[in-house]
Amino acid sequence: MNLLQLEKTGSLKLKQGPVPKAGDDEVIVKVTHCSLCRTDAKMWKSGQRDLVLPRVLGHEICGVIEEGKKSFIVWPGSACGYCRQCKAGRENLCGKMKILGFHKDGGLAEYVAAPKSSLIPVPDDLPGDVACLAEPLSCTINALEMANVSAGENVLIYGAGPVGLMAALAVKAQGAYPFITDINKARLTMTENFQDRTGIAGTVKASVPDFDVVINAAPSLDTFVKGIDNLVSGGCFCIFSGFTDKDSVSSVVINEIHYRQLKVVGAYGCTRRQMEKALIILRKYKDEVKLLIEGHIVLEQVSSVLPKILAGRALKYVVEF
Repeated sequence: MNLLQLEKTGSLKLKQGPVPKAGDDEVIVKVTHCSLCRTDAKMWKSGQRDLVLPRVLGHEICGVIEEGKKSFIVWPGSACGYCRQCKAGRENLCGKMKILGFHKDGGLAEYVAAPKSSLIPVPDDLPGDVACLAEPLSCTINALEMANVSAGENVLIYGAGPVGLMAALAVKAQGAYPFITDINKARLTMTENFQDRTGIAGTVKASVPDFDVVINAAPSLDTFVKGIDNLVSGGCFCIFSGFTDKDSVSSVVINEIHYRQLKVVGAYGCTRRQMEKALIILRKYKDEVKLLIEGHIVLEQVSSVLPKILAGRALKYVVEF
């Protein structure tokens, strides 16, 4: 089969390899679509905490199994199923987690071995290029659940990239009111069609400090400092994107959290249940979500688009097989 392997940071090689063998409780999935994200680009450029090389990247996967033509998305994790976190329905926090595209070979190949329990059926009327976006969308659903977003609340999202916009869509589906802000006006301009179709407002500066929840879909620590100011007393800041700055948070910000009883929560990854929920949202807004797909590419083109993704100058690229 054809596969794209990251042999070392900065070095992707198109190769021929054997079709993987299914382990216990696994099934071989014929990949039809695998979308790329900024995490893939960061792993290509500089590695990642959970990345084990050499590796076939790709964790936003849609495919079929040989027994039939039914499409499935793949929850990319493999959890133990019996630890405290798994039993509480937080399998994304399992200490023995193994993730496709990180610890195990992922979806930038014609076939991938995945746990049977990780397969989630795709509605027949939902195309695979949209369905594979369930993974990033479900991560934003996790953020909304961690922040306890309720209908009628105002939610500010820092970052008008694809994940920030999907977070806004999840907020809208929750019955709350999303607002997008991004210091890069060009990125806001690039997604005007999506904003118009969904009615989601985007602006360079969030000037009204009355948000119930703030979520950062951008890695700058400045989003945390400003986001705290944007919250109403008793509001919640959700750290969705890890911060890349080396700076620390001042005591002024910490005291603001203290005096106004603000909450700060983290959100990482997603669960199978959240991916099922994501499919419902994608099915409802599939025409709008298609506007976030900048291009459909083949394996040979992945290396050429990763720098653009890493620089934040791209929407979603979907690899088709």
